[in-house]
Amino acid sequence: MGEREVSAMHYIPALFRRYGRLRRFCAGQQIFLKDSPARELYFLERGKVRAYLLYPDGIERTLCFVERGNLIGEEAVGRPAVRIVCADAATDLLMYSMDLDTLLRACAAERENWVELLALFMKKIELLSSWIFYAQFIQNSAKLACFLFSNTEETHTAVHYTQEQIAAVTGMSRVSVSNLIRKFSEEGLVSQGYRSIRVLDRERLRALFGKQEFY
Repeated sequence: MGEREVSAMHYIPALFRRYGRLRRFCAGQQIFLKDSPARELYFLERGKVRAYLLYPDGIERTLCFVERGNLIGEEAVGRPAVRIVCADAATDLLMYSMDLDTLLRACAAERENWVELLALFMKKIELLSSWIFYAQFIQNSAKLACFLFSNTEETHTAVHYTQEQIAAVTGMSRVSVSNLIRKFSEEGLVSQGYRSIRVLDRERLRALFGKQEFY
């Protein structure tokens, strides 16, 4: 979510700050585990959350990173209300937690509360669709190559996304995106500008992610 999108959200953040419980997590601290009861939703005020799966052999697979200005733990509205992934703090976090009944009562006062809450859910659905798509690529380099290729054409080679926005769409961390863009630039695949990336060699990018389908 970009800076403008975060600032555009007003009602739901205000409700969480007023009726929710302030929660702080240190980097690396567990927030919740898969299959545990989903009693609360969280509004991420500051920091970054990592969503991941833990396999029986102890292997962890990171699914995505969620930036500030988003809801976490929407499974609380499901039936049954159980966590479908694990989540921990990728950085130091400041969040507000609220149980579903309190959130629904708080939203009842104004129509705009519901509109904004639904918009946040819709945003997460869109991000989940992207994360599922990009999860088919094992290598982060393939994720970025596919993103850059599918957002350009032979005659329109500039991608006007920030590194934070690319990270949000692909499920990578911003640091991973930054390092890969620098690597791609050194290899002559792209050039960097202010809030934009220009693709210099689309076919070499295409070769990095193979024959998988793309948007």
